[in-house]
Amino acid sequence: MARDFIAVNRGVALMPVDMMDWLPKDHFVFMLLDVLQSADMSGFEAQYRLGGAGRQAYDPNMLVALLVYAYSQGVVSSRQIEQKCHTDVAFRVICGNSPPDHCAVARFRQRCSRQFASLFEHVLGVCASMGMMKVGVVSIDGTKIGARASSQANFTPDTVRRIAEEVVAEAERVDAAEDAEFGDRCGDELPDEWKAGPGRVAKIRALADKRRRAEQALEHATPAPVKTSKQDAKALAVADRKLNIARGALEHKISLAENDRQSSDTGRKPRKPVKELARVVRAEQRVVETETRLASVKAEVEAKQNRGTPKRKVVNLSDPDSSLMPLRGGGWVQGYNPQLAVSDDHLVIAADVTTSSSDMGSFVPMMGLAVAAVDKHTPGTQIGVILADAGYCSETALLADGPDRLIAVGRDPARNKAPRSNPAILAMGERLKPGTPERETYKRRAATVETVIGNVKETMGFKRFTRRGLQAARDEWMLVTAVFNLRRLAAYQGIALA
Repeated sequence: MARDFIAVNRGVALMPVDMMDWLPKDHFVFMLLDVLQSADMSGFEAQYRLGGAGRQAYDPNMLVALLVYAYSQGVVSSRQIEQKCHTDVAFRVICGNSPPDHCAVARFRQRCSRQFASLFEHVLGVCASMGMMKVGVVSIDGTKIGARASSQANFTPDTVRRIAEEVVAEAERVDAAEDAEFGDRCGDELPDEWKAGPGRVAKIRALADKRRRAEQALEHATPAPVKTSKQDAKALAVADRKLNIARGALEHKISLAENDRQSSDTGRKPRKPVKELARVVRAEQRVVETETRLASVKAEVEAKQNRGTPKRKVVNLSDPDSSLMPLRGGGWVQGYNPQLAVSDDHLVIAADVTTSSSDMGSFVPMMGLAVAAVDKHTPGTQIGVILADAGYCSETALLADGPDRLIAVGRDPARNKAPRSNPAILAMGERLKPGTPERETYKRRAATVETVIGNVKETMGFKRFTRRGLQAARDEWMLVTAVFNLRRLAAYQGIALA
């Protein structure tokens, strides 16, 4: 049983002089600052030119820490980051109680994005030095993440060419019309009588005198009686009658509203608007559900009709590097296909972004990146086995030089784009039969890389790139994966992420 309530004092209170006392000692921010303090920030600092006459620039070390912590909390908007720097204690500690504006954050992310790859390498090295990065099993997978573009901005090359031709033709038409009207002149020149010289001054004075005389004559003139024609009188009478009718209708509505209020005061329930009646609401819901079901059926029928037909090449005018990609659960997204190579302890050891909706061509490059990362950060260690789903299955992926691999062959031979009689695919199918040790090892894939993808999308909330272009998407993906590894390092050390 409590003795009393704790008093809530919202009056004058002094914050600690040391900002490091604003947060618990084991807060994620302090681990983040310690990790970044040992990083080489020369690449970020090289993007600035100091010694000028303008205002001071924000410290790039602080902006990197601010971006990393913001992404770890699911905040990617520069305006939201600026707002957090005013309202969130952790953000205020990172920026040293000197909040940057959103323009500085956005420009820094754009200017220094190519340096996020070195940040990823540094964080991965710190994690490896702490005993993480178990590479007995490495899993590779991709996911679809939206681009900063709309699928409605996709056009075929012929359509883009037609639009460009229309724009050029319209510009030529306007130029020809202006040439015919103005000749060699621009069209905004002054008339000859208003050009500079003594004649312009004299004309201005004459016009001023004329206007003054007209005003004086108007003051002494007697206004003539205004005659109203029969037609105008009839129009005025009709308008007056309509005004009286409108006033009467308004008074009637006010009277009805007062009666409704009196009826509600006496306990009788006033009438609801038609749209708020239960039967009408249910009917509208049924209409919406029916329309949604019809749209889904139409999409399925269209997909069946278009199956097997050659796809038209399109280009997106918002982000030409992005592509319209199918989602696993149905639907489409205008975006990219980021790739991940994840260790057995859920650490991202390699990352990349592709523009192809298929994963088939990404296995060999991702395997090469994973092997290089292991050789760099854990010398003397080798990858035991690499796991990948059926989307990566191809003869090239199965026979390429590198570590042992287990790649699902899939149930549909057409999906793998390789004949069922291919010896490499047949051999892999035998290795992954139910009950084999390889089959049990392959089950680790869903528990590693798919878990990482789920955390990136749901826990960190990263479902759309903030900048346009393939290189910008790759740079941001390196930042996202570096942030994820920092979160894994914090969890490994038992540090809370919030």
